[in-house]
Amino acid sequence: MEGSLASMALNMQGPESIKFQDQQALSGRSLTSIPNGSLVRGVVLEVKGDGYIVEIWGQRMFAVSSLNLAVGDRFTGIWDSTSMPPVLKLKPEELSSYERLNDNERAIVNALIERQLPVTDDLVKKLSSFLVKSGLDLDKLPMLVELYARGMPLDESYVKVLFWYFNLTDDQIKRYFSSVREKLKNNRDMENVLQSDREEGLYARSLALLSRPLKDVIYPYHFIPLRFCLKDGENIRVWVTSQETPKKVIRLIFHFEGVNVGLIEGELVFDANSYGVTLRSKSEEVTALLSKDLPSLAGALSELPIKLAYINLGQIRDVKETMYFGFEAKA
Repeated sequence: MEGSLASMALNMQGPESIKFQDQQALSGRSLTSIPNGSLVRGVVLEVKGDGYIVEIWGQRMFAVSSLNLAVGDRFTGIWDSTSMPPVLKLKPEELSSYERLNDNERAIVNALIERQLPVTDDLVKKLSSFLVKSGLDLDKLPMLVELYARGMPLDESYVKVLFWYFNLTDDQIKRYFSSVREKLKNNRDMENVLQSDREEGLYARSLALLSRPLKDVIYPYHFIPLRFCLKDGENIRVWVTSQETPKKVIRLIFHFEGVNVGLIEGELVFDANSYGVTLRSKSEEVTALLSKDLPSLAGALSELPIKLAYINLGQIRDVKETMYFGFEAKA
């Protein structure tokens, strides 16, 4: 919690707060999407007039603070969305709540924060209880969080399958994916493959679990991707996410290293009636090459049963790390 509550508390002389009067959305989310009562972390990006541009949960917002802040300052507080505009209430005693946690609970809090997931006292207790009852060590905690983020049952067998998958090498991925593909070509249905006790069956079950969308996750790269191989043997990684409101949207985000073109990032966005495609590369030269084939790609995609709404090209930008949700506890 460097530079956050501990240091800021020294200057507090009363009920301090930060008011969020406006928003420059980076993620398309509204301020009200932050659950009321959550303890959130943020960072000051810019001093602007009488206020500040701050970043919380992947969103840039204009804030007015009762504290004097500087660019780079990090802050922690309770989000109060019952106020209009929303208010972040800074409470120095929240640090002691974190200090009272046991080792398992602290590890769970950190795992959720790292993945930008809201953290509540009830959730931490639930995950901690599961770890203890299942006899799972903390090395398997990330797999538990994977299941939670997808709305999946917290099942010990699922945790173990994902832990096995997480430790696979690229060569093993190629071998198991090739085996699954051959079995499906030879008229073996997917259900038979999933029920197999062989390692390709474990691999297929892992993919089935990870194909469940991450729900309302802003930055999916902190989670385990689906790993496949292209025809030329190159590995491809895919993340599946869903946005539930204001309407349901499914996103498939993929990364692969192309021959002579470097990293290619793509995103397929589906709603109920149509889909869109975005391709990004690291260099302007590769983007120019992709643009030449864009009309033929758009034509091929238009032949699919679902309507193609758009196809875009862009460049991969370095993503700036942001501060995420903190710990909400009952004193």
